[in-house]
Parts: sequence; C-alpha cells; structure tokens
Amino acid sequence: MKQILTRLRRAGILAPLGKITLSIGGLVVFLYAVAWVGNPFATDVPDAKSAASAWLPTPVAPLSAAAEPPPGFPVMHFPPTMASAPPGQPQSVPTKFGLSYTVPNGNGWRPSNTMISGWSDAEGRIATYGAVSDYGYGYCPDAEGSALAQVGMTGRNGVDPETAAREEVRKAERIFADSGSPPRVTIAGPVTTAVDGRPAVRYTATITDIPRKHSCDPGRAEFDVVATPGYATAEVALLVVEHHTDLPHSLTKDRVEQVISSFRKTE
Repeated sequence: MKQILTRLRRAGILAPLGKITLSIGGLVVFLYAVAWVGNPFATDVPDAKSAASAWLPTPVAPLSAAAEPPPGFPVMHFPPTMASAPPGQPQSVPTKFGLSYTVPNGNGWRPSNTMISGWSDAEGRIATYGAVSDYGYGYCPDAEGSALAQVGMTGRNGVDPETAAREEVRKAERIFADSGSPPRVTIAGPVTTAVDGRPAVRYTATITDIPRKHSCDPGRAEFDVVATPGYATAEVALLVVEHHTDLPHSLTKDRVEQVISSFRKTE
C-alpha cells in the first residue's frame, strides 16, 4: 500500500485526489447545513398540501343549463342525419332535442345541424348553440366569422320554459356589448304560443346603439328566443334566432317569422 501511495505522489496524482476529496466533503457539509437551517430564500413558502389548496380555482356553482335530464329521459348525443334538400328549396334541420326548424338551402343560407356557434367576453362564456345555420356568412371582411343571421338550439334542465327563455334572452346585452360598453336592449315578452300543440314561450330582444369596431358592424339587431318542452336530451329546448336588422341584405321580418314558425317536432 505504501509503495502505491509513493508512486501516486511521484506521478503528481495524489495531491489532486486530496483536493477532490476535500471538495466533496465540503459539499456534503454545506448540503447538511442547508437541510438543517433551511433555505433562506424560501421563507413563508407553504408546504405541498397548503400550496396545492391555494392554487386550486374557486369552485363555480354549476349552471342549470348543465344539469342532467331526469332519470329515464331520452338522450341523443348526436342529431339525426340531415337529408339535403335541393338547392333553393326549404331545408329541414333536425336537432338532438327531437325538434326541427327549416331554412332555405342556399340563397345566402348555410343549413347545418352539426355547426356550433357561441359568444364569450372577459367574464367567460356567454352562450353556445348547436345545430346552427347561418345567413350572409362573411359579409363583413373585417370581422372574422361575421354573419347577418344565425339560427341555433340549446337546452335546459331543471327549469320551466318561461324561465329558460327569459334567462336566455337577457344574454343579448353581453353578446352585443364591446369591452364593457353595453348596447341599448329592450325586451318584449313573454308571449305565449305553441309548438306542435305543446305550450311555448317567446321573448324578443331589440338591440340598438351597438358599439361598432368596423364600419360593416350592425347598429341594430334582434334576438328571438322560443322555449318549449323538449322530446329528448333536455327538458326544455330553446330555438334562438339572432339577426342584424340595419344592414344591406338583412333578413326581413317576414323571413325571420318563417324560420320561427317552422319550429316543430321532428317527424
């Protein structure tokens, strides 16, 4: 062993090995001290359990719109297949609520029972509709996704049709607001009506003084909501028609009424 140490000393290797040994020993002592004293830069840092609970988002109460239908209520996860009508002819749009509506196939319309549309703002989601057909899509080149009119469906559980329609039509103010600048909204209703012999309720919001970002944005619009008992997926089915009223090629009132009056049980 002594001969080995002598050879290492002559080769100049033993001294660096000693330095390495001292360095490793010093590092161990330093890490032990940190573990004993604590990290001076980590004061007031919560432990894993308290930190995790602090980072969790505040629970949000579920909306009645997301409530489940009652046990045994029929549910369709997808709408029935939409048979295409000839160009220019009325197109029936079946939905997963067991109800249908009709719009023209062409003439500026894009019928669909799979398209989804919605709005959101700084506060979060405002509304989302399915089985959306739109009219005059892309009329405003400065506004992505612009349309002169949209027809769509949504559903509610745990509320009556009147409550569902009233709460839905009130969303018009947020939909047409811009960066906190609200439009002027006048709501008419409830109007009692019927859909295929079943009771229905209608509300209409007239929106004026809409804040504009682009010259082709609307200054006036209407937001119609018709609620009736659903046949599937949701206890209450709502037909929503949103349309601009003061722009070239806007739908006439008669055209809008034709769409609303077509709301019926799917055959």
